[in-house]
Amino acid sequence: MEEKINPTELELNEFIQIINEISGIDLNEKRNILALKLSKFVSGTQAKSFAEFLSKLKINRQLKQDTLDFVTIGETYFLRELAQLREIIFYVKSLEKHVNILSAPCSSGEEVYSMAILAAQNFIKDLSITGIDINSNVIEKAKMGQYQGRTLHRLSESEKRRFFTNDNQEIFTINKHELCRCNFELCNVFEDKFLRLNKFDIIVSRNMIIYFDYDSKIKLMERFHRILSDRGRLYIGNADLVPENVFFKKVFSSHGTYYEKI
Repeated sequence: MEEKINPTELELNEFIQIINEISGIDLNEKRNILALKLSKFVSGTQAKSFAEFLSKLKINRQLKQDTLDFVTIGETYFLRELAQLREIIFYVKSLEKHVNILSAPCSSGEEVYSMAILAAQNFIKDLSITGIDINSNVIEKAKMGQYQGRTLHRLSESEKRRFFTNDNQEIFTINKHELCRCNFELCNVFEDKFLRLNKFDIIVSRNMIIYFDYDSKIKLMERFHRILSDRGRLYIGNADLVPENVFFKKVFSSHGTYYEKI
C-alpha cells in the first residue's frame, strides 16, 4: 500500500504558484480539495516527499505535462452554449472568404467538431479550425475523434448518422470527410509556440479565463491580440469575465456579445 504524501501549507502554496506561473491557472479557490487529490497523484510519481516532487516539477518536462494533465481535467459536450456557436458560424458565413478559427482550450475536441458540424450544415467549406489545449490526454482524444455517453446527448440522430460512424454500438467516431479542416495541437497559451500558430480571424476561448487571476487574464488578452487578424473577434464563455484592457472592446450585437480587436 502506497504511503500518502501530504503537502504542508507552504508546499501547497508553492505548488499553486508553480502551476500559476506555467499556465495562468489560479487554484487557490480549490486548495482544500486539491490537497486531498494531490496526495494520491504525488505518490504515483515515485517522489519520496512533497518537497522532492516540487523540485522535480520545476525541471522535469514530462512531470510538468503529467501535472498539467492532472489539474486540467474538465467536462465538455457537443453543441455546448449552442446559441453562441451558431452566431460564430453566422459571422463566418458573412465574411465570404477563407476563415481561420482558434479554439483555446479545445478540451477533447467537442467544441471544434461542433463548429465544423454547424459549418457543414450551413454549406461552409472554406474554413479551418485549430484546437489547442495544455492537457495531452484530451488532445490525443480530440485527434482520435471517438466519443460516447453524455458528450453526445445534444446531437440529433440524423446528426449522428451524418457526422459519425458507429461500428461499435457505444463509440461514435467523427466522420472527418464531412467536415472542414480540423487540427489539434498540444500548446500552452503562455509559451512561444502559441504565437507561432497562425493568424486567426476568430478566437473562441470558453471556460478557461474564469480560472485565471487578473494578471494572467491581461497577459492572455495581449497574446490573443497578437495572433488575431485586424478587427478579429474573441468569443468567451458565459461564465468568463474579461477585465477592461487596451487590446479589445466589448461589442453588443443583436446576435450576441463578443470582443473586437482594437
